[in-house]
Amino acid sequence: MRRPAALAVLVLAAATSGALAQQARLDAVYSVHLTGIPIGQGAVVLDLNEAGFAAAGSAKFTGLVRMIAKGEGTSTVRGTFQNNRVISSLYSTQSNSTERNEKIDINVVNGFAKEFSVLPPPKDLDQNRVPITQAARTNVVDPLSAGLMLVSAPGDVLSPESCNRTVPIFDARFRYDVVLSYLRTEQASNKVDGYKGPVLVCQARYVPIAGHRTDRPSVQQLANNRELFVWLAPVAGTRVLVPIKVSISTGVGTMVVEATRFRASPR
Repeated sequence: MRRPAALAVLVLAAATSGALAQQARLDAVYSVHLTGIPIGQGAVVLDLNEAGFAAAGSAKFTGLVRMIAKGEGTSTVRGTFQNNRVISSLYSTQSNSTERNEKIDINVVNGFAKEFSVLPPPKDLDQNRVPITQAARTNVVDPLSAGLMLVSAPGDVLSPESCNRTVPIFDARFRYDVVLSYLRTEQASNKVDGYKGPVLVCQARYVPIAGHRTDRPSVQQLANNRELFVWLAPVAGTRVLVPIKVSISTGVGTMVVEATRFRASPR
């Protein structure tokens, strides 16, 4: 279940320098449920301006799960926009669990993952893994920046075309694409504090590129999973969409990450 959970968090988590109408801050809180049972919660604070962004996020196990296993983490990122995409970023994350404590740093420069580290290094780094080449590290975004869906002007931010995109993600261990395609438009849940309005529902597909082990059936199972969905909501005053909900079918049930607070304010 570790890979789907990581994908859900990653997915969670400004066309050009003029894409943002104003400086804005998003304050979002998410709940995590597995087959309807609460297992975790997360929070993200995102600051946007004409030149770039900064974000800080946290997540942890809650409820009965926390009594069984420890799990919590924090992430930060700051980056810049150019040519309808995030081009550079400094990303750092620290996670602590019952199984492993880990720190990851990624420096993306002009779309290229120039420097990255995982501490402690994975023990099975050379076992049947697809090599991470320079080509695989080119034109990528870090996991937290991947949650920023930039929509170029003019036009409706919530146009169905805003869903249709491929997000190339590099998380220092794996290189993969998340391919989104438009499914429908619906109203946000009335349980969300801070946002009432339409959201885009996108179907998502996981495409492994590099870093994964070829002898792990779970990789192919995730790639074949057609029950991955992302709901996108606009950050008021900007041309940026952010996931307000993510749903992933797993072998033990459906995992849902859903915003309980989604407040955008000018800065």
